[in-house]
Amino acid sequence: MISIIDKEKCCGCNACGDICNQHAITFHLDREGFWYPRVDPNLCTNCGMCERTCPQLVKYDQKHYHLQTPRVFAAYSKDEDIRMDSTSGGIHSMLALNIYKKQGYVGGAIYNSDHTVSQTISYDKELLSQIRSSKYLQSNAEGIYRHIQSLLKQDKLVFFCGTPCQIKALHLFLRKDYENLITCDFVCRGVNSPKVFLSYMKMLEKEFKSTATNIKFKAKDEGWHNFSMRVKFANGKEYCKNRWQDLFFIGYLQNGVFTRPSCFACRFKGFPRTSDITLADFWGIENIDPSMDQDKGTSLVMINSPKGMKLFESIKEQIEWKEFSYEEALKENPAIENSLNRPDTNREIFFNDIDKLPYYKVAQKYFVQQSTKESILKRIKLKLGYMYYMAQKFKKGIKPLHYSYSDIKTFKFINLSSDQVVRAFDYPFQNYKYSLVQIDKGAQLVLNSKFEMGVKQVEMSRIETRILLENNSKMIVNGLFRMYAGSYIRVIESGTLIIHGGFINENVQIICGDTIEIGKDCTIGRDVVIRSYDAHKIIKEEYQISEPIHIGEHVWIGQGATILKGVTIGNGAIIAAGAIVTKDVPAHAIVAGIPAKIVETNVNWE
Repeated sequence: MISIIDKEKCCGCNACGDICNQHAITFHLDREGFWYPRVDPNLCTNCGMCERTCPQLVKYDQKHYHLQTPRVFAAYSKDEDIRMDSTSGGIHSMLALNIYKKQGYVGGAIYNSDHTVSQTISYDKELLSQIRSSKYLQSNAEGIYRHIQSLLKQDKLVFFCGTPCQIKALHLFLRKDYENLITCDFVCRGVNSPKVFLSYMKMLEKEFKSTATNIKFKAKDEGWHNFSMRVKFANGKEYCKNRWQDLFFIGYLQNGVFTRPSCFACRFKGFPRTSDITLADFWGIENIDPSMDQDKGTSLVMINSPKGMKLFESIKEQIEWKEFSYEEALKENPAIENSLNRPDTNREIFFNDIDKLPYYKVAQKYFVQQSTKESILKRIKLKLGYMYYMAQKFKKGIKPLHYSYSDIKTFKFINLSSDQVVRAFDYPFQNYKYSLVQIDKGAQLVLNSKFEMGVKQVEMSRIETRILLENNSKMIVNGLFRMYAGSYIRVIESGTLIIHGGFINENVQIICGDTIEIGKDCTIGRDVVIRSYDAHKIIKEEYQISEPIHIGEHVWIGQGATILKGVTIGNGAIIAAGAIVTKDVPAHAIVAGIPAKIVETNVNWE
């Protein structure tokens, strides 16, 4: 029978309880909040099934393993809503949707009303939004193995995602391979104590004087690289702090004292793996292929079996993907092969304090807070990163001659030294030669995505590219944005320019006096002028020197066109070359002439 002598030998998968037909095994919480099996000797028949199902006791059966080395992909969903709502690139959701289309069942972890996490399985795709995204505490899997087995015996298609130990436990429980079962695990750093998480949630509910109704680990309010904990409350209030500020993330990522003991010597790392597919965040993709990183989340997809490859192939039209080597994926994702290091913190004293103190006081006692981390470790990391970045430039053949002292100074000013630049992640700014940036007092440049300035078709061109942010103005970049050489952006005092992505070609002028907002995926041709500010004031009643301009998504503005103040341009519209736009433009319309008039409607373009 199962006997827990060393807690490091139990991963808490719950499979032993499901396999016991005598119902002799129940689970009980220890003082750390983790459950362990307890056997009733009056019910146990010593059949040994619990031991033969334990993933910690049974050696790996190679028949479950298909590839010695996985095929590795970076990928993300083309569905922007799914991608932004997911932990990484939304690939799990795309796989799940494919299963639903085949009338299959999808299983995974969901929150319960008491802020614990359980495994579930259902054919109802409305449940996918609850299954989606990581939950960084241990999930209760009692009953899930029996349920999956029942579905498989009914010839139902099943797609189940769990921790690597849960997936191994499932295969041991089933005792045979099922063609209608596809399993998915993830690169697991370790599962955390539900007890500690409840202490954390009590702290938040007390602070906000309301019950938490929605919990989102790794929300992307500040981008994927700078992920956040977001909690919504019944009274309409919301808590959101990034990874450097949230006290639960600080404890988990920095210390690990409340991670399950078995996770420090995990037996389910590396390869070969039991699952058909392994998912994770593709950390480091920005250094391998920046085109796959818009700070919205990119999934690391490791295909471990032909069955997994077949499912992945079925979603390729709905995703962006590129294949890489296993070695490339491993560089900045050590948790693929390595267990979490055991912290020096005394667990017994820590959990004594969890029982006695509010969570914030425990955090103050055991975890290094943001100020120390930010001021010391992150500064060192950024400086070293800068040196590496410039070394890579020179290695690729960009000589010091090409990058002048002024260019390097601009790069360091935007990426490192200026406190007037808000960066959602490290090194969001790429400047090409002769790029000049002036940020006046009180002004702010907010980079929530990559920004490439001074892009040139002729590399040795000496054309200047300029940005001037006057006093108390703001420029916000929310999507990958390219500013070609010769262009000039000026944000007048107290004005706000918001760019959601796309590019402006050579010699474009954007003069922003009030507000200019440019939607994502906009194509703005050469010599275009966009002005929400007149520069000189006409002496006339009700005259406004500045009025906002709103340009929708996927708008094409032709060469030499002019967009004047107060104009709104709808999604998908086309502005003909040389047009002067003085009035609103409907969505999917073409306008041309001086002043611009509608010449065609219901137009789509690519």
